[in-house]
Amino acid sequence: MGSSVGPSMSANSSNYNYYSEFSLVSFNGFINENYFSVKIQEKNLYQNLDISHAITRNIFNYSQDGYLGLQLKSKFDGVGKREPIDLSIALDISGSMFCTDEYDTKNRLTLAKEALKKLVSIMNENDDRMSLITFNQKSSKIFGLSKKSEIESNQLSKLDNIKAGGGTNLLDAIIEAMDNLNLNDNKEKNKRIVVITDAYYDDTNEELFNLIKINAEETHIPVTVLAISSESNVALADKLCHFRGCNYFTVTKSSDLDNYLVQNFNYIFFPITYETKLIISSQNAKIIKCIGGDSTVLDEAINKKNDNQEDAPAPQGKIEFNLGTCFPSKMMKYNGINYSQGGLILLKIDPEDLKKNEDLKFDISLEYIQYDNNAKSCQNYNYIIKKEEKTEDYFKNENIQKGIALYYFVNALNMLVESEKEKKNNKNDKKNKEKDMKMLETRQVVKEYLDNNFGTEPDTTENKKLLNNYYKLIEERYNGFKKLIAIFYNLNAAPPAF
Repeated sequence: MGSSVGPSMSANSSNYNYYSEFSLVSFNGFINENYFSVKIQEKNLYQNLDISHAITRNIFNYSQDGYLGLQLKSKFDGVGKREPIDLSIALDISGSMFCTDEYDTKNRLTLAKEALKKLVSIMNENDDRMSLITFNQKSSKIFGLSKKSEIESNQLSKLDNIKAGGGTNLLDAIIEAMDNLNLNDNKEKNKRIVVITDAYYDDTNEELFNLIKINAEETHIPVTVLAISSESNVALADKLCHFRGCNYFTVTKSSDLDNYLVQNFNYIFFPITYETKLIISSQNAKIIKCIGGDSTVLDEAINKKNDNQEDAPAPQGKIEFNLGTCFPSKMMKYNGINYSQGGLILLKIDPEDLKKNEDLKFDISLEYIQYDNNAKSCQNYNYIIKKEEKTEDYFKNENIQKGIALYYFVNALNMLVESEKEKKNNKNDKKNKEKDMKMLETRQVVKEYLDNNFGTEPDTTENKKLLNNYYKLIEERYNGFKKLIAIFYNLNAAPPAF
């Protein structure tokens, strides 16, 4: 994030896929791969907040919008919370794992094998252990919990002989992976199941989710899912990430596996807080929508059902927003300023309150339980939006300005996705045509967003590799979006001119 939350941890999970059935995208996925400036790095607290606000004109309905921006930060940002760990790896070897995806020349199983070998190379010899099972319609134990030297000398060669074929049984895989962990051995040590799979699982499988929940919340063994080349399952990710310590990531290319398993090892496997909660109250203002955390963003103008969901509570003077488990964030530095990856949450203020000729006052509490010692903590904040600041295009800082741009961008993309889905269902009625005209207007919005927000992160000599990876990711998002626009408007010859 500063402290990543929710399915994205990303994470972090980047819940979008430009090419597979036009999936809806998530605000959280975009937030967690962008960087935001941190004026003062947190040195003491597991979690803390920087609060800002903005007043701006909504690009879709031209109304005046007001937002609070809550940026989470932690003393573990930039360093992680690395501790000794036992990892039980469950590797999918079903037939589809032999497929090759658009971004790679090697099949999914080969990429997974290579990533696991890299993972072994960064293990601590005396503190870490790993076990491995493979699964298709049934599970097989490759090796039990072993230290780095033993795996490298006796076990690693077994990866080369693993072949792909058959169906997929994740329930059996979780059971087998659990058996590979010795629950009576060093109960204080971190233990985690890591599933590498390309299957798109039914999120209504209650037996599977009950097992994961029991493992995570009663035996304290969470699950991390790395979903290789599957269409992002936002519902599955959202459900999984509500369980203590669990997270979910979408892997669309080989570098993603290396990024999560190796480069981000200190961040995605070691939580810092759980049962994390935001409580916001005000005597003269209402919060009508929470955007970020573990919520999926859908455009308000398209999906009115969202008004009845948890991420869009009915207007009220006090709300509680559960963030669940939080993880530390990667950081980079430029000209003495730290930039933290992700961790921004937007709270939308009732437009009627913006018209009041008075200061708007908010009381905000951040509550959480420290993951390593179960100590409860609470930080309280008072925040005031002064009446003279309630003018159009007022931004407290660049972070909230960028966050709102991301929110509008995600809405624009989801509107396009919804429009295309209606076309596929042969719903080319008057309403759909009017919506398509609205899409044409969003092209300019998207252009401005891309111009102003992509590729504008600070240069740095301290971490060129990190920055170059960020630029590559941004370029992929840009090109992917142009390709999507071209598909929607039948621009087969070339993407639209931006």
